[in-house]
Amino acid sequence: MARITTIVAATAVALGLAAAAAHVQAQGQLSALGTDEVRQGAEAARVDDYLSRLAAHGFSGAVLIASVPKGGNWATDGKIVLKKAYGLANRETGLPYTVAMVSCIGSVTKQFTGAAIMKLEMAGKLNTSDPISKYLPGVPEDKAGITIHHLLTHTAGFSSDLGGMDDEPIERDALVARVLASLVVAEPGEQFEYSNEGFALAGAIVERVSGQGYEAFLREHLFLPIGMADTGYQAPAWPLTRLPIGYRADGQVWGRTYKNGWLPDGPGWYLRANGGIHASLDDLYRWHLALESSKVLSADARTKYLTGYVPSAGGERYAYGWGVQTSRRGGTVVTHNGGNGFFFTDFRRYVDEGVVIIAMSNQPVIPATQLAPRQLEALYFNDAPVVMPPVAVEVSKVRRDALTGTYMTDSGARFVVRATAAAIDIEADDPTLFGSVGTFTPAGGRFADFEKRTLLLIESAAKGDFRPIYEAFKFEDGRPFATVEMNQSRYWQQWRAQFGEYQQVELLGTAIVQDDPAVTIRLRFERGGPVLQYIWGPRRLAGFRVVPTAPVALSAESATAWVFYSYRQPQLIRVRFGESGTLVVEAASGLVTAKKTPDVFFAIPTRVSPAASSASGRSIRSSAR
Repeated sequence: MARITTIVAATAVALGLAAAAAHVQAQGQLSALGTDEVRQGAEAARVDDYLSRLAAHGFSGAVLIASVPKGGNWATDGKIVLKKAYGLANRETGLPYTVAMVSCIGSVTKQFTGAAIMKLEMAGKLNTSDPISKYLPGVPEDKAGITIHHLLTHTAGFSSDLGGMDDEPIERDALVARVLASLVVAEPGEQFEYSNEGFALAGAIVERVSGQGYEAFLREHLFLPIGMADTGYQAPAWPLTRLPIGYRADGQVWGRTYKNGWLPDGPGWYLRANGGIHASLDDLYRWHLALESSKVLSADARTKYLTGYVPSAGGERYAYGWGVQTSRRGGTVVTHNGGNGFFFTDFRRYVDEGVVIIAMSNQPVIPATQLAPRQLEALYFNDAPVVMPPVAVEVSKVRRDALTGTYMTDSGARFVVRATAAAIDIEADDPTLFGSVGTFTPAGGRFADFEKRTLLLIESAAKGDFRPIYEAFKFEDGRPFATVEMNQSRYWQQWRAQFGEYQQVELLGTAIVQDDPAVTIRLRFERGGPVLQYIWGPRRLAGFRVVPTAPVALSAESATAWVFYSYRQPQLIRVRFGESGTLVVEAASGLVTAKKTPDVFFAIPTRVSPAASSASGRSIRSSAR
């Protein structure tokens, strides 16, 4: 294939960067780029006040918000109104998160692959309507109808999960061969099925057509011409102090995406071209500005690139690495997010309202992908209520120790209160009380079919018939029915021993776990009962678990009045302690009263079903959407 002209001389690159830098400095709206934090205006103050409080509750990351006046032009009138970092990038060394940090942006990478394809189309090297067989060898007959357009819109028919791991150092051609040998779940163009591997194939096409490596092509033709010198896989060669550490939900160190199991020239192809690129806030803002002009893509190419072609989820239509949505205010939002379970990025362009919100985080406790479309949007536009994180008062350890112990309701539900280093924790054997299971889609909605199937499984299991759940799993490892029957029987025996005779099942709704619907139910026995989730994949039951209880942190409003805050909850949950050894929880569902008892064993059910231990097993690697 003919190769697009490549800048090969280092001096030419240096001159190009110098020219780009000079051009950047000449534009007024970019005067805020750099390491300085920015806060301008009432909208920015609302967001900053919220995030400053939120840092005490676990948020760490950085946010950039920019705007342009109505009728204005981004090139001359745009300005950054908030650019600020919060929390720590490295908790072990105490290194603060700064606005200069370079973070893994996950599936936001996909838009660069889409733009690279459009750049090649502008040069006459390919067309998105071309079949992939024109550029990739060994395309079998069942995939002969797949086009580049199908890859970029997740409509090629590939399964949403082919089992690859981000840190598998698989070479390009090996990945291509593996994907082409996989089974398709739909005909090309028939349905939306989010596929990281589909974008990896698009990245392979970029390399084969251009004759350059994927990262090299992006840097030469997309990034460096607009001054995005901090964006890439490893070519920018950042010092490690600019790369935050990722943390698990329990606070333990996960590490960095950077060079984690990578090949010498970047990540393996389960990650390349679909995720894993690193970028700074400033560089993503530069990319936004470029998309408001013809510096990278022509007007016609941008229109094609940003058109929402197929419905994906929640009213969104998918473009070439972007989702096109409608805001609460009726305007168009062009957006994409990304996350690998530890690093999260959300990039939201409110094109009709002249606003861009970019948020990053390095922990899953309060991920940027949840904050940006909810709290940050609501705070900036001031069009929806947001619960402000509480600011705690100090309570002496003596007073806190006096509150510790076990509290029990008349129905047998238990609370355990423990003193921590600076506050108190409370643990309830009902995980729904403090929102441990996340946000539900109400029962009977778009997951009604999964809910019906789940209730049928429960109805049979309560009678001791576990054949339906065995058949729903469709085990591929030859696991005998007797093993599943033994494991499931053990659960029901434990529950009856702990809670009494079974009475009924309560359907709570459906949450989302690893992008799959998790039908959530509560088993009602004589004295309470567990909360379970049945997680459904595209073609089978992918997992089953007893929802674990976990202690939640309470912040003190006074020595006897405490509050539980979660950014996911629509309101604060208050816990009040009475002089007579009572505890009252004020939640959205009403009041729950418990009385202090002598310490008793607080039984926590087994957390994961042995029957589900082999189910799904997927890596956390797709977009967080």
